[in-house]
Amino acid sequence: MPQSSIYYAVGRLSVLEKNALDTAKLERLLQAPSAQEARRILNEYNWPDVGSDEDNAKEHVKRACNLLKDLSTDEKLVQSFLIGFDIENLKILLKARSLETEPGALSPCGTIALDRMRHAVNERKYDGFPDALKNALEHLERRLAVDVDPMEIDTYLDKAHYQWIFSLVDSKQKVAFSYYQAKVDLLNTLMALRSMHAGKPFAFLQGMLLEGGHVKNAEWERAYQKSEKIPLLVNRYGAKVYAAAIAAFMDKNKLAAFEREIDDYLLAFFTPYRRTIGEHERLIGYLLMRSREASAVRLILAGKENSFPMEAIRERLRELYG
Repeated sequence: MPQSSIYYAVGRLSVLEKNALDTAKLERLLQAPSAQEARRILNEYNWPDVGSDEDNAKEHVKRACNLLKDLSTDEKLVQSFLIGFDIENLKILLKARSLETEPGALSPCGTIALDRMRHAVNERKYDGFPDALKNALEHLERRLAVDVDPMEIDTYLDKAHYQWIFSLVDSKQKVAFSYYQAKVDLLNTLMALRSMHAGKPFAFLQGMLLEGGHVKNAEWERAYQKSEKIPLLVNRYGAKVYAAAIAAFMDKNKLAAFEREIDDYLLAFFTPYRRTIGEHERLIGYLLMRSREASAVRLILAGKENSFPMEAIRERLRELYG
């Protein structure tokens, strides 16, 4: 049940954050001689042990999501960071139904109950869903009745995702609103650079561009016609992001590094609240922290299972929260 006191919520988080994976703990995992030894170390850190490495990582994030739902003092703010799980679940269900396959594992971290979501997708009826999502799903169903295109499912739902977010978060929630505006611009830049390297026309990119950022559609079109100007659209986000965008423009093999720089830039919106005691953003930071930890552990264990060099693993790691 959502709480009325941010101080109570932060007090609970302060206790749980003591087992966070900091830089020293992560380095110890990196130095482990095998995946088995890394798992033993994770057990020392009270890492979940419910099944496979992937199951354990998902359980880690699930516990954080459940805690946020219980401690939330700003329901819309927290929802805006959980609805991404709803979107991913819908992608899985729609693709499985369209391709007549069994859906993969769904996350319970979203805002829509899984039974309700499964029933809605099976019946193709989305009454009661948020308007942005309902409208996109109904339009998508009409498209799927003609042709099944998994990429189109992703595109429609990604657009609906951010329309839904901006129906929950507005400029009064300064940090979250700025975070999402930046995220839209940076994700659009990543898509623009990928499209450019693939030799796609602007019409291809236009269909995927997300709404809600600072950069408008006409600016994307002008920049795309002179593609060297694409990085200029994100120079407002600092020298590191701008330099990574230029590098990715010059070399498609640098796209992954640009994506990593995007993730680290976005995390920085919430790191100033790491030690605050009366700010709602502290709760969001906790979720981001646990998600980062799960991603880092996945990467390290997968790298050790496949005998990747330590430096190859290290260079792919994102910054930890705090």
